[in-house]
Amino acid sequence: MSTNHEASSLRSMTGFARASASGGDVDVDVEIRSVNSRFLEVAVKAPRCFSTVERDVKSILQKIHRRGRIEVSVSRRARANDSETEQNWSEVDQAVSSYTAACKRYGVRGDTLGEFLANLVLRQDIAPAERQLADESELALLVDVINEASQQLARARQAEGKGLYEDISSRVGTLRRIRDQIGSAMSGASERLRDRMRERLRLLTDEVTVDPVRLAEEVALLADRVDVAEELSRLEIHLGQFSSTLLGHADGVGRKLDFLTQEIGRELNTIGSKAQDALVQGLVVDAKTELERIREQVQNVE
Repeated sequence: MSTNHEASSLRSMTGFARASASGGDVDVDVEIRSVNSRFLEVAVKAPRCFSTVERDVKSILQKIHRRGRIEVSVSRRARANDSETEQNWSEVDQAVSSYTAACKRYGVRGDTLGEFLANLVLRQDIAPAERQLADESELALLVDVINEASQQLARARQAEGKGLYEDISSRVGTLRRIRDQIGSAMSGASERLRDRMRERLRLLTDEVTVDPVRLAEEVALLADRVDVAEELSRLEIHLGQFSSTLLGHADGVGRKLDFLTQEIGRELNTIGSKAQDALVQGLVVDAKTELERIREQVQNVE
């Protein structure tokens, strides 16, 4: 397996992208932010005139993104020479005239005109561009901008994924070294256990005669209980699978890495509970600490 991080296609779930385009009499800006999530969630915030393309926006993002909460913010700016601008001011003028006439008709003071204007202008549906659907050219422009922003987001998540790959793969290497240290520490465990049992029996009394066959049976039984060879073998398999998965996949690997992290933790727990050796138990604690750091990073992987 190559350890070159350039070979990895691991992607993060966090990223940011911004894209803009101009067409006709409007400018369209799109910002996309993504954060961690168990599934793919797409939230779109756009002017009312673009309401018909929300499904298209989600479809575009689903093509290359598999997990994460993605928030899309769309803004539309009409140019100063846009005929809609004149039409908007005309509507404001009409509203102010109606307001003034109503004040006179009902004997109400008109000193709140400033507040009335503020509310009027800030209302989302004051502009015809907001009340009506965008034309085909504007919709096509928006789709192009969304595509560009989505590609930028993918590149940003890919770049952050390289950093994740380097950090996680380094920690997996640490786990491999600890696993080898545990294997070395457990080498000859049965013989050491037998010697300890004999020494304890000797200290009890020199007059007790120990049946060597019985002693051998007890040692064999205890040795079987503390044997962690199978756990070390499975741990090596899980670490190998983890490293291979860490190279990434188009469909994302976060869930699989999370599962393998749990399996590695299960083997470490078993080793810690079986090994009657202070050195080994200390190494297991070190491994669990490293595994927890890996688990935190895996939560960022798509």
